[in-house]
Amino acid sequence: MSERALFLHLTDVHLMASGNPLPRDDHKVNIPGITQDTREGALELMLSRLAERLRKEGLQLDGVLFSGDAQDKGEPGGHKILFEMLIKHLADLGITPANIVAVPGNHDVVQDSAPGSSQRYEQFLQTWRSEGCVTPWLNGVDLAPDDGGAHMLMADDLTWAIFPINTSNWSQVSSILPKPLSDVWETIPSLLAPDNPEMAKTLRKQLNGLARYDMARVSPRQLEVLREQIEGVSKPAAGQQIRIGVLHHHIRPPSLREELKPFADFSNLEQLRAFLRDRRISVLIHGHKHEHAMQFEHLYEQDSDDVWKTLVISGSTFEPGRETDAARLISISGMPFNPSISIEPISLVRGGTDTKPTVLPSKRIWNDKSVAGGPIIIQGTDIDEVYNRAYEAAGSEAKEGILIVHLDLPVSSPGALPLPRDYPLAEPLDEKQRQQWLSELVGWWQLDRSELDHRMSYVHGGRLRRFGGKIDQISRIKLLLREKASTRALAVLIDPFRDFSSNGEGEEFASFCLVEFKRRDLSDGGVELDAIAFYRAQEFARWWPINVAELRFLQWEICGDLGFRPGRITTISADARTRSRTPTQVAMPIIDRWLDQAPERLHLLAISLGQKRIDGASQAQAIAGWKRTLDDLQAAADTFNPDGIPTAIEGLQLLATYLRVANDGDIQIAEAAALIEDLADKNWAYERGPKKKPDFDSWAPTVRRLVQRLREFTASRLEQANPG
Repeated sequence: MSERALFLHLTDVHLMASGNPLPRDDHKVNIPGITQDTREGALELMLSRLAERLRKEGLQLDGVLFSGDAQDKGEPGGHKILFEMLIKHLADLGITPANIVAVPGNHDVVQDSAPGSSQRYEQFLQTWRSEGCVTPWLNGVDLAPDDGGAHMLMADDLTWAIFPINTSNWSQVSSILPKPLSDVWETIPSLLAPDNPEMAKTLRKQLNGLARYDMARVSPRQLEVLREQIEGVSKPAAGQQIRIGVLHHHIRPPSLREELKPFADFSNLEQLRAFLRDRRISVLIHGHKHEHAMQFEHLYEQDSDDVWKTLVISGSTFEPGRETDAARLISISGMPFNPSISIEPISLVRGGTDTKPTVLPSKRIWNDKSVAGGPIIIQGTDIDEVYNRAYEAAGSEAKEGILIVHLDLPVSSPGALPLPRDYPLAEPLDEKQRQQWLSELVGWWQLDRSELDHRMSYVHGGRLRRFGGKIDQISRIKLLLREKASTRALAVLIDPFRDFSSNGEGEEFASFCLVEFKRRDLSDGGVELDAIAFYRAQEFARWWPINVAELRFLQWEICGDLGFRPGRITTISADARTRSRTPTQVAMPIIDRWLDQAPERLHLLAISLGQKRIDGASQAQAIAGWKRTLDDLQAAADTFNPDGIPTAIEGLQLLATYLRVANDGDIQIAEAAALIEDLADKNWAYERGPKKKPDFDSWAPTVRRLVQRLREFTASRLEQANPG
């Protein structure tokens, strides 16, 4: 099966039998024997040099694609000149009439001839069709779908097929005038200039020009014939057939130049676009505008988001001052499964000189097939935008499916962690407080050791820094990335020997499974470190932003030692969710995290509640954390979580101890300490049990009752401390 195909594309050559001048040079005086070039001479030399080069490189052409306007303003001769040049120079490179595809342009039809008449296409037919080239089905000339010889060019192995399309049947056509204007139309010039024949002749020409329109249109009948032809062709056994359309007119402006004229675009453009989409045309090649461009046209299904991409290639011509894109070599490679297309503009040459080939960047021309349940991808550079889009996707099209989120965040101040503005915090915080809250939370998840390891052995930092009790994976990553030979390093957080059971029962391990860090060399000599992380499940309202902050934290840590910059962050979730199954403080209650990060806050909290004194920001911070703990416990007891959740235990026990030790006989304090101990006991019993729905139904009412009593106690003590 052929993997490559090579075509020569020509368009808008505008040749004349008498010679069409191409004033490339500045002739201020006329000297005998020195003349300006002609378009015919310049094209002849270009084709001669191109053929010479292709022979040296051992290349053969699979076809020539001519997208119209061989003639200039209907002047005859251009078709024959071009055809003979092609055969003369390219015959030994694989070109015969049978693999030349030609369509008529608006300069190739007879002005004011009737659409669909043989007179309209006389010059075109005398050359291209009579010589056996591939030409489009022509309205009026061809009656049956198979009339007029070959209407398609196809690879022997069926990997590609080319279909010419006629868009010039209504070009240079005079409109039907309404009555009574039509009754007096012919007499208007003589009435306006009865004694001046030259003026009358000029008026006639201008009036006819006002009534003439240079329309671009493809008839519904031709589109139907094309549909029948395409549906009737054989398909390759493997891969998708690359279908290429060749036409003269553009379906979108190929440049920023504005054109003011009636019917500048297709009159039935949307019908043509629907045809391209429904017939799966991968590439569309045209001329007409004398502008080179290559861009995708996205063709959507009606009432659907399903899209088909067609690569539109606009071909320019050669003119004085614009000679670097007189023709183009179009190469298709990677067939049948991963086709891509590259274009090399072919310049006009001057005698005795060479031009250097310039190949434009290639484009993939395959369309991704929509697969039900396939991954959803969200990407961007703004954390707020990406967070909201990912959250929306996790609750709709990606719900319980694969969601990939790619962030390319700007590098902020050293150590700063990203957090969306819409992140649902328990209470309003200013930016400094938000960063402190986030840093403490992320810092806890990245601790190498925790006082809570006995019941939460999957704290991320412990797995990354003490995997199996002995491997510091972060140090290993730094070591690997410090050497230029290593561009990536992997860390895992799942330990099958520790986390898995033979039957899957009783397993508890983190959703964060693995992370890869990849260095990326930049053009400015710098290096960025990208992070790609996989999660077996991920909740996007509260957990995903914390996971992103963790990855940025790790990037900063590694980059700080290596002199890199934090780069992109990609998260891959195998099971996306939007509803948090954990408390708002993201899994581990804040009062228990204080055991590792700020045990002094438990002492300050006991002082604030026991001695009815709040003095300074530290105690206020401790009180705020206590209130968030009660909120978390309330939320945990309000909704059953089939996965189970960590509940406050050790922090409560230590707080109760502090209250009892410091109590000087205050009955209210003694009762509060008993309530807190009871709450810790109930949480410990629930966490040690199976945590099924009956267990929850027994545990939750007691927790709600105890939390409410502790809220009342807290409010009473704070009111006594601040009586005003």
